[in-house]
Amino acid sequence: MNCSLNSVAGLISLAIALLLAAIIASYLWVAAVPLFIAAGLVAAVSFVVIPAIKNALIAYQQCRGPSETCTMSLAIDTLGQVAATLSAIAFLAAAIMEVAALAFLYSWILSWLGVSLQVAVAFMVKSGQFACAIAILILLGALSNAWSYKSCMDQQGAGGGGGGVLQ
Repeated sequence: MNCSLNSVAGLISLAIALLLAAIIASYLWVAAVPLFIAAGLVAAVSFVVIPAIKNALIAYQQCRGPSETCTMSLAIDTLGQVAATLSAIAFLAAAIMEVAALAFLYSWILSWLGVSLQVAVAFMVKSGQFACAIAILILLGALSNAWSYKSCMDQQGAGGGGGGVLQ
């Protein structure tokens, strides 16, 4: 049996790439469309990629077999999911507020509301970007945790799963 962290590393790389793409898209926040795109990218990470990472980590842990000394924390993935969800909510709220702000800017009487909303949108975008950065750091922590688990299992000599080939 082949016990490998390649799928975990690939999924974490995908998640980080999508979060970085969301941050880049959010820099174009003066139009609402990039914010909707950023929210969609972050939601994909939160609701598709992070659960897949958790499943891959569980599969790797089962492949390696039981151990009394080596443990892998799966809670770190949940923290990443929380950060990514908060980021998606911030980008979505900012996009909706941006649409309203642009609508208000078309009216001379209500343009002051549009300017006020633009300031709020800027703060929401920054909070979304920071949440993405936090999620990236948490995902790197999850990868580090998986490598530590692999190292511990290698030192223990537990091949598990029929003495798997390690990569």
